[in-house]
Amino acid sequence: MRSRWPVFAACVMMVSQVWAQADWEAGARQTDDAYWAAYNRADADKMNSFLADDVEFYHDRGGALIGKKALAAVNDEMKSDGDKLRREALPGSVHFFPMRKDDVIYGALVSGEHQFFVIPKDKPAFAVGRAYFTQLMVLKDGAWKVSRIFSYEHVDAPEK
Repeated sequence: MRSRWPVFAACVMMVSQVWAQADWEAGARQTDDAYWAAYNRADADKMNSFLADDVEFYHDRGGALIGKKALAAVNDEMKSDGDKLRREALPGSVHFFPMRKDDVIYGALVSGEHQFFVIPKDKPAFAVGRAYFTQLMVLKDGAWKVSRIFSYEHVDAPEK
């Protein structure tokens, strides 16, 4: 009688890979959600805590910011701005892709499309534009960090 252990072992390995896949994506999504929730609250300190030290941000209208100190300085301006900003991902547009080396997940690419709103004090929010984004998140010491950000194809909202 042939042993069924090889088949059982193969099944266990496949299930383990599926769990590992789900774990990386859940962690990356949780960090992405927390980052943007902090953005929408104008919580620059929390946003900055998700940035890798060597973060690079490339914007098709605003140029490049290299390093955590440079991007954190821009984020810190959110604290003093009278008008607040809100970011909303377009439903169904955000996708996560694993980055691997030797079958070990070290990062995730996140891409999608989002729109932005200005929220003036005591006035209704209004749309200011939309854009595509791609960011690389890396897994460092068990924590997801935003390492590279590309924000492009910005389109202004139509005037009302």
